[in-house]
Amino acid sequence: MIKIVYITNSGKKIAEGIKRVLDYYLYESEIFPIKNFKISGDEDGFIFIMATGIVLRKFLDKIKNDKFKDPFVIICNENKELIPLLSNHLGGGNYFSKLIANNINGRVIFTTATDVNGIIGIDELSKILFLETPKRKDILKINKKILEEDINLIVPKHWKIKRLNGYKINYHDSYEVVVDNKIKLKPLRIAVGLGARKGIERYRVFWAVKKALFLRNIPVWRVDALATIEDKKDEKGILETVNKFKKPLFIFEKEEINEVYKKMNLEKSEFVYKHIGVYGVSEPASILAVKKLTNKNYENIGLLLKKFKRNGVTVAISIEQ
Repeated sequence: MIKIVYITNSGKKIAEGIKRVLDYYLYESEIFPIKNFKISGDEDGFIFIMATGIVLRKFLDKIKNDKFKDPFVIICNENKELIPLLSNHLGGGNYFSKLIANNINGRVIFTTATDVNGIIGIDELSKILFLETPKRKDILKINKKILEEDINLIVPKHWKIKRLNGYKINYHDSYEVVVDNKIKLKPLRIAVGLGARKGIERYRVFWAVKKALFLRNIPVWRVDALATIEDKKDEKGILETVNKFKKPLFIFEKEEINEVYKKMNLEKSEFVYKHIGVYGVSEPASILAVKKLTNKNYENIGLLLKKFKRNGVTVAISIEQ
């Protein structure tokens, strides 16, 4: 949950505009006037439409705890200038600031040295490329070094990366990212789960997947697998889409799908259960695909995108954590 907090009437209008952006991108958010706002401790981020001083004095000490786990904090003034203040890289403050600014005709004001110089620090690199989190000492070392010189970056050869500010890019056959010739970061496995009505056309499936990936800023080459239920194993539209993306397709049985609902708190559809004997397809299929790729427990797998419906297709995206 992202909480948007305002004081003035003009601030309320900006808050409503920000919420419309977050709603479009399927991020859960809620608007609060400052008098009704409380910190619960499980927020993903905060957007304060007010003076920086108010946030620093009144709220920041209640939010900040650990650089690696803190929710992001963004300040927005009534000129629609957004300042990512806390957890800019690992927490997504930069990402959400740019996402919102681009959609409300706003502007981002950066304060971090790498951001001000248009360079991607190793911590933000790990978010952009969906990598495991770097060690603290490596973040300090690389983000200082990258301000003075370009750093070697070696990525899997099928990744379509040609330019990243601050890096000299090379390719290899290993499925790992190497920064500065010695820091190895594992790519987190990403899977797309698919459900669709019978006889679905390929173009509907293809563009539903493309839209889902767009909503979470995931390039197709970064997806490891697609997945669906046994009932859809011969669905032409799904098979042709998977072939178009050139990704493996995992097929899961109903018993496997239903097991996920016993282990995780997912939204259930009685309508879907009545028709095919499971409470949903896309979310559990994506989770099972990541589990198959990583052999990790359910608690180490998260939904990047909950069930997204478009033109007879449902799509969900899961990631290794």
